[in-house]
Amino acid sequence: MYKHIIMSRFGGLGDMVMLTPLLKGIKNLYPKIKLTVVGNENAKKFMDACPFVDEYLTYDKTLKSTLYLIKKLWRADFVYLMDTLYRISVVYALARIKIRVGLPHKRRAYLTRCLSVEPWMNYAYEPVVYAYFLKTATGIDVTQLADWDKLFYPEASDYEKKHVYSLLSALENNHYIVCSLETGGKAKDWPLSHWLSLFNELRQFNKNVVIIGSHSDRYKDIDFPDNVIDLRGKTNLLETGYVIDKADLLINGCSFPVHVANAMDTPVIGLYGSQPDYRGKPQRIYASICSPEPCAPCDVLFNSPGWCEKPHCMERITPKMVMDKVKQFYNDGMPLGDYNLITGERYR
Repeated sequence: MYKHIIMSRFGGLGDMVMLTPLLKGIKNLYPKIKLTVVGNENAKKFMDACPFVDEYLTYDKTLKSTLYLIKKLWRADFVYLMDTLYRISVVYALARIKIRVGLPHKRRAYLTRCLSVEPWMNYAYEPVVYAYFLKTATGIDVTQLADWDKLFYPEASDYEKKHVYSLLSALENNHYIVCSLETGGKAKDWPLSHWLSLFNELRQFNKNVVIIGSHSDRYKDIDFPDNVIDLRGKTNLLETGYVIDKADLLINGCSFPVHVANAMDTPVIGLYGSQPDYRGKPQRIYASICSPEPCAPCDVLFNSPGWCEKPHCMERITPKMVMDKVKQFYNDGMPLGDYNLITGERYR
């Protein structure tokens, strides 16, 4: 068995959360393996807090970063490249990593083994695809473990929890709905006008809203109703996780908060337009609201025609559609949702 495995994943924060079942599974099956993850700087605090990750390394394409990675990873046993980036594959080749596995894209010469895409992968939850490729490449089958697909998100420290409590002190009670106005891509964003309409309806329904995320150049100086607390830019990654953990419900487009809610067992109403809900929705989701636009979804894994220049599918999800689900959620007793892991089995 390998002594040192590298998992290479350059993507959004949600992608990194969906990677955790594989990382946890590798360590559970082979605790003596050194497990290194390489990715973007924005995920460092999150990955450093994962107990099953031995080290998290970042790469910024500079010569200094390149030389540092080559030295750190020199002659490691194995790297699984979980994206299609070119330059990082050159770095792994220069580091003389013995086995370099990934989708070929434009970097076939730098891989020792190329993975191939199968049609069923268009219709499966992303960690299922990750796990299949890992087993194909290494023989490590994390799916044999109980609850293998459970996502992980690290707990905030006591100090961070106190900070969150202070930020939420204006709430008259502990109940609130959490959301983020923006996702990792504009095509997945719900229109701001829809959000504001929903917030006003939630105010009439006597529900508080907490907005999470980073500072935004797109959405400045917004006049939110008085049931909304805007925490954008005020919490770190672990504090954001704690805000989601303590919420009644998350309402969001397909993005990082949805995957954190999945890890925290916080119920989700997911909004899906160009992004297929079966690719990234939680295994337990209260409601998945898909755009009624005939051309949606269009962002199909490995077979995408690309997003529209002026996407309109998310506009077709109306505030009323979402509010109806919110009322139903509370009437039903705030359930998490039935378990359903989408494996693409019927397309195999």
